[in-house]
Amino acid sequence: MGPYLSAPRTEKRTQISENSRVRYAASDMQGWRMTMEDAKITNINFDASSELFGVYDGHGGHEVAQFVTRHLSQELLQNANYRQGRIDLALQETYLRLDELQVTQDGMKELVRISKDLPDSTPVNANDMIIQAGCTAVTALIKGNELYVANAGDSRCVLCRNGQAVELSIDHKPDMPEEKNRIYRAGGNVEDGRVMGNLNLSRCIGDLEYKQNRSIPPKDQIISAYPDIRRETLTPNDEFMVLACDGVWDMLTSQQCVSFVRERINTKPLQQIIEEMLDRCLAPSVGANAGLGCDNMTAIIVQFKHPLS
Repeated sequence: MGPYLSAPRTEKRTQISENSRVRYAASDMQGWRMTMEDAKITNINFDASSELFGVYDGHGGHEVAQFVTRHLSQELLQNANYRQGRIDLALQETYLRLDELQVTQDGMKELVRISKDLPDSTPVNANDMIIQAGCTAVTALIKGNELYVANAGDSRCVLCRNGQAVELSIDHKPDMPEEKNRIYRAGGNVEDGRVMGNLNLSRCIGDLEYKQNRSIPPKDQIISAYPDIRRETLTPNDEFMVLACDGVWDMLTSQQCVSFVRERINTKPLQQIIEEMLDRCLAPSVGANAGLGCDNMTAIIVQFKHPLS
């Protein structure tokens, strides 16, 4: 059956937690795919006044998505612009930094270990294999009552404001004029809606084979890790947000997702809601929806407690 299992794996890894400002539920499900390549961040103690959440949808392997979850938080906290309150710049620099780390000797060895599921202490030769994996990256930082969303790729963050979906990220697809122009300027092309006939997204962390043009900055490469940033001031009208990979958004519009959660949030625990949502998105068979609903699925619901202090 090609890249799919004969029956989906529907067991879910779900976690819940809360502090004085938010409560969340995060869950993932392998589904019909042969392997699980998604990863996520759920950190409600990021710093004294901040929570950090993220969904990282891997392709070509799980190693880059896992690498991002290992390093993004530390790199962001150490970033000079973050310490000086320039959060937008800090997020942009951190995304690009995660690409830089992958080509260091330590980074390459770590990626090899992750790809082979080896312990961190295992000696490896960084030249044993060529890492060609990548991952989308949507990250949401709540700092005080300010929400910052950084996105590269086609995972998505959606805010529920008075029951209405407010998209806080843009799906980066190769046919978008801005994306296509950058791809061609960098020496690439778009075939059948895919970069170089291969990738159906135009921004991500990793996929370093598409970032080899030394005459242009990292953010201008064929595939760019440079994220769009959206900032919102949260008010009592903002009820919750959902971060999810395209396995979810292929099956639900942003408004359908928000409505699904909102109809249940006062009567069911978040854990049950998010697991029901993943089940709702799962295709009954591989051929049911032309492959839609057959992907890995990862989602996080973050409910705000007002006032955010």
